[in-house]
Amino acid sequence: MATNSKLQFCLFSSLLLILLPILSSGSHCTGHGFSIEEASVHDIRLAFKQNQLTSRQLVEFYLKQIHRLNPFLKGVIEVNPEALHLADKADSERKSKAPGSLSGLHGIPILLKDNIATKDKLNTTAGSYALLGSVEPKDAGVVTKLRNAGAIIIGKNPYVLSADPCGSSSGSAISVAANLVAVSLGSETDGAIVCPSSSNSVVGIKPTTGLTSRARVVPISPRQDTIG
Repeated sequence: MATNSKLQFCLFSSLLLILLPILSSGSHCTGHGFSIEEASVHDIRLAFKQNQLTSRQLVEFYLKQIHRLNPFLKGVIEVNPEALHLADKADSERKSKAPGSLSGLHGIPILLKDNIATKDKLNTTAGSYALLGSVEPKDAGVVTKLRNAGAIIIGKNPYVLSADPCGSSSGSAISVAANLVAVSLGSETDGAIVCPSSSNSVVGIKPTTGLTSRARVVPISPRQDTIG
């Protein structure tokens, strides 16, 4: 009993140390009064529609959050150096195209797990130094769909089994919980989506195996791997 109490106290203290910078941050609002912090994808889409928010403002906020909190949380392994350029492109498209003609993910930043291939300046290592600097000839199937929908790939979450709570997609869950991004994409072989989501009090969706493309995603088990 004493051992359990001591363990609980240590866990609580560690959690408190992590949450202190978050709780003391205060809400970030745009010039139109829209609060990005804790905003859902639906909230962001509505703010775009009402001209309360731009993709550049959104990406700048998330990049600042990553810079400020990631040294403690270690939820993001790499950011996309082209993220702001992609945000400006999304803003231009939103101005030039008819309302309702753009995808629901247009201009929305998304973090990817580091086992999902991207044909850009980001690495795809699946946590292996052996793959650092390797060049991917094409995007993973799910990334192609995200780009076609206008989503902004803002960076990648680490895939490190020895440095995570409750599964290899923990970086994906932590990033959403700490407002480093509104939505992230991970993968699951055995609990790696649902368990970190539960631990971080965020919504995780684990599709039935085979419903989402696994093309150019570093595999573990073809019978169990799924993207969500």
